[in-house]
Formats: sequence, structure tokens, C-alpha cells
Amino acid sequence: MSIQQSRFKSAITGQWSFFWAGITFGVAQIVYMIGLWIQSAQAGKDVLLKPITVTTDLGKMFRGLEVAIYDLFALPDFELYGASIDGVASSGGAFIPGVGWPIVGMIIGGWIVARVEKESRTWVYYPWHVLVISFAGGALFSYGTRLAGGCTLNHLLGGIPLLNIHSWITVIFMAIGGGLAFYFLSKVNMSPYFKHQETLAYVKNADAGERMTYREGYNPRKRFIFWFSLIFSVAFVGVAVWGGIFNPESLQSLKNGELVAFSKSVDSKGWFYVILTLVAGIIGGFGMAKSGFGTECSLVSAEAGDMMAKNDSKYAKMGVPKITRTLMRSYLPLIGIMASWVVMLGFMMFAWLFMDAGPAFSGSLKYQLTAGNLIGGLFLGAGAVMLVGCEIRSYMRIGMGYLNTWVGFIGFAVGYLPFTLFYDAHKAFLSNTVMIESYKWYDLMAPGNEVAHKVILGVWWIILALGLIYAVRRGSKATGASSNSLLNKNTEDLQHEIDAGGVAGGGFYNGANVPAPVPAAPETRG
Repeated sequence: MSIQQSRFKSAITGQWSFFWAGITFGVAQIVYMIGLWIQSAQAGKDVLLKPITVTTDLGKMFRGLEVAIYDLFALPDFELYGASIDGVASSGGAFIPGVGWPIVGMIIGGWIVARVEKESRTWVYYPWHVLVISFAGGALFSYGTRLAGGCTLNHLLGGIPLLNIHSWITVIFMAIGGGLAFYFLSKVNMSPYFKHQETLAYVKNADAGERMTYREGYNPRKRFIFWFSLIFSVAFVGVAVWGGIFNPESLQSLKNGELVAFSKSVDSKGWFYVILTLVAGIIGGFGMAKSGFGTECSLVSAEAGDMMAKNDSKYAKMGVPKITRTLMRSYLPLIGIMASWVVMLGFMMFAWLFMDAGPAFSGSLKYQLTAGNLIGGLFLGAGAVMLVGCEIRSYMRIGMGYLNTWVGFIGFAVGYLPFTLFYDAHKAFLSNTVMIESYKWYDLMAPGNEVAHKVILGVWWIILALGLIYAVRRGSKATGASSNSLLNKNTEDLQHEIDAGGVAGGGFYNGANVPAPVPAAPETRG
């Protein structure tokens, strides 16, 4: 086998670094925006580009599942009354049935990775207290998306690089919520489960503190919750895809007294849009599943990376797995996010400067700063920690077979209900608590001056690129690993390199050849 063939096989069957996962997700963003671009051009509309967004589509998919259940069992629709849009009487709550093709794609991407790596993550063991916390985290997170006008994907991977004011404030409160959740959950034996990814080869040979998710002879198929949550996930995807392709009348929903077609179906968007946005999701899901890439890890890394580098033993005693502590000290989650920012924003700047395709995320209450961003940000941060993953990580983890994510996803469906059942009250609350009416920082700094807007965003892109370089250098110094290793090795291989490089295999810490702190002590399994 040639070197090229060996490298290709390794890339397909092994895990990736966060850097290359971030690059891959940036490419997925570009493919998605090209799909929007072509669809807008074909419809004769102005082209406004926006990165992948999923939360509204997720609400539509949950609504489609609701309607399918009502139709199957001849049940009354409890969302038919009490909602309105702009004062016009409506029905069906906040959402009409629909499909988010990137969501479906991310699930498929995770499933593909499980197949090519020949390792479904159904072997990963979670005790009941972790599953209950995941369910609550899913509910809290999904409700937070409704208050904050989007999930962590919307705000961190889209809003921050595009200088959206409401996203910046939301992310600050996400960091607070995540930090508080991490502290409290560490008191209930959750710390050993805070891991970006599980692979059997690593976990079986890891320190005792990292083997909490492995149980010899464990058979998840003997658990009722396995089958219940699996059926829910399959029904969720199946109804959405079936409705998106065939647009059956049984899955249409009443809105203002009229039947409304299945949203974003092939009939309404065309095959070209569907295929491109689906492929974008598959690419993004594949990259995430190849690394454990997500949004909440980057915030934790930015917050705790320096603290873990200076006082690693403290977090070891809290039960945080060694590989997670290495991940945070290396700033790899932040490196992955920043790599995605640089790729995506570079494309958007080119499109705006030379093709007159400007950035979206404006013209709606959803994109303004309200009290919902503060409250919702706290819920997003806390929910992501409880889920052991943000919303986009949840999609690929569904495809990979993580039981806690399947259970957490049922919580997602529950978390949407308060918003859709009391839609008018939530809209009124958000409307009455607008804090800043401008949508982007450059709107605030140079109102109405598009040339200045482009200059400001271009300078911001340069800052992000320099920040990426700085994060790599800082992560290399904090771990003792080379920049090349940080960029190209998956986290497990990086951990092996660090373990082999120090005194008696202790590893590098703070760039010095010193013994590593003791591993996390094993906890009693629930």
C-alpha cells in the first residue's frame, strides 16, 4: 500500500484533529450558502447569505412529528388554538410541519462515520442519573434557542464572525450558564462523562477515571430507554424526510384557517436546493463525528484552558477525564471554531465584495438584542453542558448511536412546547425588551455606510486569522506538543504523544518536562 493510500485509509477509518474538523465545517457552511444563493437567484430575490441555521427547522420537524402522531391515532391537535401572527388569528402554534435538510444531513454524517470506523457508539454506557440530566439539558437547551433566537450554531459559528450584536451578548451569557452548570454537575458525579468523543480502543486502555463509559458485557438493547429513544429518533427523521419528499396532505398544518404545505419540501424548494443543503449537513456532520467538534467545548476551553494548564490536579480530583483536560489546555476546540470562522467569513467577504451578495441576519426581531438573549444564553450554556454537547453535536451523535443524546433529544421536543403553546406571550415579551435595535456592530459604528461595513468586517476577518495562529501557539506551549501535532493529530493520538514525552511517561505540562498530575479517581457507577 502506498503512503497516499495509507493516509487516505487512516483519514477515513480514524478520528481527526479539531483543526481539520473546523475546516470541514467551514466548507459545509459554504456549500449551504451556495444552495441558498442559487435558490434565491432562481426565485428572483436579492441574495443575502447566512450560515447554517437549524433551530426553526427543528421546531418544524417536531411539529411534523406531532401532526403525524395525531393523524395516525386520530387525536385532536392541542396546538390548534391560541396563537396568532401580527395580530391575525392563527392555529398550529409557532411552527408548521417542515424539514431541515442540514439537520438530516448531520445525522447521516454521524451515521456514516460510525460505519466507516466500524464502531457505533451504542457501546457507550450512561447511568440513569446521566440520562435524566441529558433529558433535562435537552429541554433547557431547546427552550433557550427560542428565547435567544437561535442555538449555539447560530450564535457562535454564525453570529460571532458576522459581528451580530445579539450573538455576542448571547455567547457571553452562554459562557456564564455553562460555567455554572459545570460547577454544579461536578457535584453529582457528572465530571467523568464530560468528553468530546468516545472510541473503544482508547477508553478500554485509558486510566480508571476515563473508563466510566465502558462496562464489560454491557448490552444497551436490554434497556427499555434504548428502544424508546431509538424509535423516537427514527420517527423524527423518517416523518421529516417523507414529508419533505412527498409533501402529503396528512402532514399539512392549519395556519390562518388554511392548509399550509410542508415547509422546505422538494415541491417548494426544488431538488437542487434540497441536495446542496443536505450535502452541506452531511459534510458538517461527518467532520464533527470525526473529532467531537462542537460549540460548547470552545467556550469551556476559552474559559478554563488557562486554569487547567495552571492547576491541572484540581480538575483531575474533580473527576474531569485526562483527555478532556488536555483538550481544554490545548485550546483545540477554540482552534476548530476559529478555523471554521476563517473559512466561512473569507467566502462571505469575497461574495460581498465581488458578487454583491451581502450577509443576512437582519430585519427581524429574532436578530435583535432582547432580554431573551440573556436568559436564553444562560439556558443554552447550561443545557449544552448537561447534554454533553450542543445542538449540532447532538445531530451527529444521534447518527453515531449515543444513548444520552437520543434521550436528550426527547427533551428537545419537550423544551419547544412552552414557546409554541404560548407563542403570543413570548413574542410580546421579546418585543417589549428590545435593548439595541441595530443588528450588527458595524451597523452601530457606521450606520448606513456599506463601504465602512465591508472594511470593518474585513479587518475582523484578519483579527480572526491572527487569533487562530495565536491559539495554536498558546495550545502548543500549554501542552508541550508541537503546533504540527495540534493541527494534524486527533486528540487521542495527541494524548499518547504527551503521555510518552515526559518524565516516566508523565507528559508535558506548561511546555516543561515534568510529571503529570494524578489521573481522575474512578467514581462509583450509577
